[in-house]
Amino acid sequence: MTTLGVIVGNRGFFPDRLCDSGRREILDALQKLGIGSVILSTAASKFGAVETVADAQKCADLFREHAERIDGILVTLPNFGDERGVANTIRWSG
Repeated sequence: MTTLGVIVGNRGFFPDRLCDSGRREILDALQKLGIGSVILSTAASKFGAVETVADAQKCADLFREHAERIDGILVTLPNFGDERGVANTIRWSG
């Protein structure tokens, strides 16, 4: 099975609720396509999204932990998420 590391980017001054609905939509679409995912839990960060440096580090750690399963990375920006958090996650995950 193909598995993607999924980063949901968040930008705080846009509506956070878009991260929640966007996250659910992308996970539903991947499931329908038979694609697995490695993604922050909603307990790890607000809506399981990456916005802060701490969120980026958590996601990078998660991706490193599951590196042998991850075939690629999918970035979704339901509210024009912060590109620094996304870039840091990818860089720190190796």
